[in-house]
Amino acid sequence: MSSAPDFGAVKTSAELLSIARAMEERSAERYRELADSFEVACNPDTAEAFHDLAAGEDRHAADFPATVGPRPETVPWGEEDPEIADPDAVHYLMHPWHAADLALRHEQETLALFTTLAEKSPFAEVRAEAAKLVERETRHVAEMLAKRDALPTPPRDWYVDEDGPNWEAGD
Repeated sequence: MSSAPDFGAVKTSAELLSIARAMEERSAERYRELADSFEVACNPDTAEAFHDLAAGEDRHAADFPATVGPRPETVPWGEEDPEIADPDAVHYLMHPWHAADLALRHEQETLALFTTLAEKSPFAEVRAEAAKLVERETRHVAEMLAKRDALPTPPRDWYVDEDGPNWEAGD
């Protein structure tokens, strides 16, 4: 985040719920994009992990009414949405464990954001709704931690591509 968050930017619980739903929807979209990329990279297990993550985010978004309220023009954290997977944190050889770990980190960032909003919003209505979102995100963090920890841990050299790219193909 380039500048200090403006926790007064969200003025109503409806705005906050609209933001939360949009975050879940964008996250699902990003996980689907990653799943497609991993299918192209011939990494079907990790593609499936990202498809599962997208489905989970779709379920999270469905927890909110479709029309919870207008999204404010600005949000406290700017355009750096904590629910969206960072493309720089992705490697074509990553394992499903890595996908779950990435999702866990994003759930933790979202939890931290809602916790801070619950503490610092100048609006009681927003603080109360953010506190409910903290409870929700706490469950999401616990679920993702359990999911990650149930997956096989990748070997230390998981990123080594013994068969590297074949740039000479077709010659």
